[in-house]
Amino acid sequence: MNDKELKKHLQQSLQQREEPEKQLNGVKREETIKSCIEVMREQKLAQKAQEEPRIGFVRYLSDIFRFEGIPIFSLQVVTLFIICVTIYTVAGSPSYIPAFMPLFVLAVMPAMFKCQYYGMSEMEAVTRASGSQIVLAKLVLAGAANLLCMTIFISFEVHLKNSYRNIGQIILYCLVPYLVCMVSMLRLIRLHGKENIQICTVIVLASCLGWGVLARTMPWLYEASAFALWIVAFLFFTMFFIKEIYFIIIARKEGKMYGIIA
Repeated sequence: MNDKELKKHLQQSLQQREEPEKQLNGVKREETIKSCIEVMREQKLAQKAQEEPRIGFVRYLSDIFRFEGIPIFSLQVVTLFIICVTIYTVAGSPSYIPAFMPLFVLAVMPAMFKCQYYGMSEMEAVTRASGSQIVLAKLVLAGAANLLCMTIFISFEVHLKNSYRNIGQIILYCLVPYLVCMVSMLRLIRLHGKENIQICTVIVLASCLGWGVLARTMPWLYEASAFALWIVAFLFFTMFFIKEIYFIIIARKEGKMYGIIA
């Protein structure tokens, strides 16, 4: 075999080897193109879903009222009944009123901590309503139920005393302990994980005990001369409560979760 024949034979062998490789590379190239097209389609769908407008707050509030309204108001009514019976039969002095007000916060905890309890925080964070809007809607329902029950309780207390003379003090006795526990609950939702349920329960029950101890050991705190202290406490905790509401509203506008996913 001369040089020309050997060269021709080698060229034919190399061409036979390159043809399967070209076919294989072509198949891989087509698969890669198809994969890229699928990825681009998924990205477009995700972008379109993000661009969809979130549910309006009023509409969402009416929706959540159908699911959470009855449980929230029912627990508040039961709590109101227990407090009224206890005040009427056991604690006749208005100084014991603050010891029972944290129970209204305890009654709204099942609704406020439901997602953490069932491990649904991640799902709430990606809903079109946004996690912060869910918290705000529940807070509005809880606040409405609390104010209604407190108004009934204040009317009941005024009726027992048969006098409107101390109504200002009674209102502060109701609102200050309530705000203390509400601010604590909202801060726990915002800053803590799963353990916030247990911590909040401990804080509420400890608050009941603490106000009861104050009523026994510091009776001067409930006299007319200490009225200014109650006003200062009310303004102080109202400021923190408004601050937490502000955080919720800002998170809602940005479509973010209010709190830590747990």
